[in-house]
Amino acid sequence: MLKCPRCGKEVSSRPGTICPRCGLKVSENNMKIRCPEQNCRAVVSKKLEYCPKCGCKLRGYKLSELVRMARNKIDETFYEDKE
Repeated sequence: MLKCPRCGKEVSSRPGTICPRCGLKVSENNMKIRCPEQNCRAVVSKKLEYCPKCGCKLRGYKLSELVRMARNKIDETFYEDKE
């Protein structure tokens, strides 16, 4: 069993499962991720290693790469508006 990402109801993990509460196709939703590139943010398959839209790496990041991306996001959020 897994939880519906939209409403939180427990649903079956079988392929093609639809949430009985909100109607979301749960298995399809769980197979997608959002591209981490700020200018892209495309919704792509979890199975891909690179985003087909922008070429950004989707998985296999090292800890240092994740920290750098988080710092860039923080800097963009807090410091770009003040310049």
